[in-house]
Parts: sequence; structure tokens; C-alpha cells
Amino acid sequence: MNLLAAWFFSSGAAAVSLEQAKAQCHDKFVPIVRGCVRQKVARDGGSPTQYIPGCRESIMSDARACVAKLMGAEGPAEIDVPPPSGKGRVVLLLSGIDGTSSYKDYAEKLAELGYYVVLIEGRQVLSQDKQGGERLAKAIAAAQGSPNALPGKIAVIGFSLGGGGALAYAERQPDTVATVIAYYPATSFIAKVSDMKTFVGNFQVPLLAFAGAKDSFDDCCRLATIQSMQATAKESGKSMDLVVYPNAEHNFIKGSTYRADDADDAWKRTTAALSQYLGDAPAH
Repeated sequence: MNLLAAWFFSSGAAAVSLEQAKAQCHDKFVPIVRGCVRQKVARDGGSPTQYIPGCRESIMSDARACVAKLMGAEGPAEIDVPPPSGKGRVVLLLSGIDGTSSYKDYAEKLAELGYYVVLIEGRQVLSQDKQGGERLAKAIAAAQGSPNALPGKIAVIGFSLGGGGALAYAERQPDTVATVIAYYPATSFIAKVSDMKTFVGNFQVPLLAFAGAKDSFDDCCRLATIQSMQATAKESGKSMDLVVYPNAEHNFIKGSTYRADDADDAWKRTTAALSQYLGDAPAH
């Protein structure tokens, strides 16, 4: 049995869903915003409408923290890399099976562009215990609740096993995820749990995927499977771009199979996608 054969996805539900947490925190903070508006009107006069944006913004950090707390503690163990400015739009990285330490350099490189990067274990998302979707939702809520996070949807970038987790779960979260980027993602698990049409039918977020034509690592991430996914996405009207590097193997951005030209091209496409879906990163 190959290393990834046991990793599969299943739609787990959090004890408190994201929608329920948002609703509860909304009820908690609406009176606070109203009180803030009344105080400003009483003090400075004018229309209440002009004070609503400022009062709402003043509680957003606490509101996001409220959502994260209701959904459970912190989610998976993580490495946080704030941008030089201290605050940035959130990019959540899901590591490969080799763990978070192998992707810390990548996380730091992204953070230097102005993003708040949170790196978690991909194996905790594409997991055997059927809790991966819940963990991902908690990680997203916790990241959005951080004082280092700017408001807005996040980007999810997954590598290998983590890429499979991003396909299985992040693609189903359009309310919190703006784009998914998958580097040589694990796809062998799909046939064990679904057919490709059903699996792709759950995609709700624009997807950019990178694949090596010579990828034979553990039979996890075959080119034919990701190409079938792309064809199915096109037939289904889903947004998916696939970039294939003809001479690349698995893990072409690092280690013994590193290919500089392919890694550089994937990096440029990744940063362009982040700029498109998250907006330009703030100046350092």
C-alpha cells in the first residue's frame, strides 16, 4: 500500500458551524456597534449612518476572535508568519506529508510580499479521522481572527497531501476562501470516495493547479488524474486552470527534484493569482 492510500476525505461538521458562529457573534456585537453609533451622534451630531463603518470596524478583530473561539480552539498546530507591516490578507498554507518545516521558507517568502501567512500540517486536513474539514474551518476562523489579519476572504495554497486537502475542503468554502492554489496535489484518494464528476461538482472557488508531467511519487498525484479533473471542471463550468511542466517531477519547488525554471514560473503565477483574488499586498 502506498503512503497516501490511507488518507481520504469525508464531510465532517463542526460542533458549531461557521454560519452558526457568525450568527451568534453577530447577535453579540450588533448592540455594541449601535451603542458606539449613539455615543458618536450624541457627542458630535450628524447622521448615524456616517458613524456605522467606523464603529463596525472597531469591533471586527474581536468579532473574528469570537467566531474562532466558538468553533473550538485554534485548529491545527501552525506556524504564523506576519508581513513586515504587521497586518496583511491571510494566506493559509497546507503542507505536504513532510510537515510544516519543509515549507517555512516558502511561507516567509510570501509574507515578505505583504501577506499574513499561516502554515499548517496538510495531514491534519486530508486525514483518516474524518475531521479534516472541521480543522480547516477552525484554522481559517482562527487566522481571520488574528490581530495580524486584514479583513476579507483568504487564499489557500496546498502542496501534495495538503493540495489534496485543499481540493477536498477549501473548494467547498466560498464564503471564506477566495482562491485555491494546489501544487502537485494528491488526487489518488478521489477514486476511493467519489467519482470525478461528483467531486468536481463541489468546487465553488477558482482553482489554479500545478503538475509535473513526470510525477510518479507514490502514485499519489498522477498527471492523468489532474487532467481528468480539468476536463471535468471545463464540462461543469467550474473555474480551474492547470499548468503542466513537461520535465518536472513531484516536489519540483524544492529538494532533490527542484527545477528552478518551473518553480519560478509557478511562483509568478501564484503571486499573480493572489493579487487577482486578494488584491495587491500592502506596501512593506
